[in-house]
Amino acid sequence: MDRRSFIRRVLQGERSDRIPRALFGAGLWSFKQTGLKIEELSKNPGRFAEILASFFASLNTDIVFAGSGLNTFPAEAIGGKIAFRGEQAPLLSFPLIQDAEDARYLKEIMLADSPHSLALLEIISRLRENLPDRYLCATSWGPFTWAMILCDWNLLQGKIATNIPFVSEVCDLGVRLSLALLEPLMEKRLIDGVSIPDGAVTLVPTGLYRDVILPYERKLFDRIRQRDIGCFLHMCGNISSQIELYPEANTDCISIDAGVPIGKAYRLYSGKLVTAGNVDVINTIFGGNPDLICKAVADCIAQIPDPFRNYILMPSCDIPPDTPLGSVKEFLACADSVTDKKAS
Repeated sequence: MDRRSFIRRVLQGERSDRIPRALFGAGLWSFKQTGLKIEELSKNPGRFAEILASFFASLNTDIVFAGSGLNTFPAEAIGGKIAFRGEQAPLLSFPLIQDAEDARYLKEIMLADSPHSLALLEIISRLRENLPDRYLCATSWGPFTWAMILCDWNLLQGKIATNIPFVSEVCDLGVRLSLALLEPLMEKRLIDGVSIPDGAVTLVPTGLYRDVILPYERKLFDRIRQRDIGCFLHMCGNISSQIELYPEANTDCISIDAGVPIGKAYRLYSGKLVTAGNVDVINTIFGGNPDLICKAVADCIAQIPDPFRNYILMPSCDIPPDTPLGSVKEFLACADSVTDKKAS
C-alpha cells in the first residue's frame, strides 16, 4: 500500500481501514541494528542512506523519522562542536550561549558551516528516492530543548527564575536552528512531516511554558504549515499538568509518553488532531516478550473509542538502541493481530 498517502489521510482526520503504526524516532536504534557509526556519517552519506532505506523497507512501519537522534547537528553552523558519544545521541562539547546577546546575534544560520547537517540533508534526499511509499518525517529539537542543548543547565535554570527575555531569545534561536535544517528539505519536497520533541518543557513551570515557550513552538509549526507539511509534537516526562496546552502549538499529531492514560489524551484531542504514542517502550517493547508486547498494545488500543480515526500506534518514546529487532517487529505486527481478535 502507499503508506505515504495513508498517513496524510490519517492526519486529515479520515477514518482508516487498519491501525496506523510507526516507530517513534528509532534513529539510533536503526544505526545499531545496521552497524552504522554516527561519527562516520559525513564521510559517506550515500552508503548510510542505502543501508537505512533497505532496513526500514523491511519493517512494517508507516512513518520513517529521518535524522532522529541527530537533532543537534545544526548547532555546528553557529560554532558548536559535536561530541559523539558512542550509541547515544550526539550533543555539544561545550555550551554556546551565555547571554541574550549571544542568541540575538546569530540571526543568519548557514548550513554550509555544518558538514554533518549537509550530510544529513543528502541522506534524507536519498531516503526519499529509495522509500517513495513511506511517510518521511524529519526531526528537530523543540525550542526549549534547544535551549538546554545550547546553554549550561545551571545557567538556564537561573535565567528561568530571573531573566525571561533570555529564555525567549534562546528559544527563538532554537526555532532558527530547526528551520535552517528543515527549510531546504521542505523547499525540495523531500519530506512529508516534521517531528519536534520538546519534552524539556516539563522541567519548567506550566505558566512559563504556556506564556513564553509554547508561542515559539507555534511559531515553528506555523512556518512548517506554510509548506503544507505535517506537524508532529512529541512530549515526554511529567506531562500531566501541561497536556491540555499542547494543541495550542498548532500541530497535527501529538505523541505522548506513558505518563498519562492515552484515553484521556484522545478525548482531549479528538476531532482536533491525531493522538499517538503511550505504549511503554522500556517495560514492554525493550524488555518484554511477545505476549507482554501484544497485551500492552491491546491495552492501549482499548482506551481509544475509535482507533481507526485520529490515532497512530507508537511507542511512548524513542526506541532504545539495544532493543531486539524481534520485539520491534512484534510491536508493529500487534497492531493487526489485536484488531483481528476484536473483529472475530
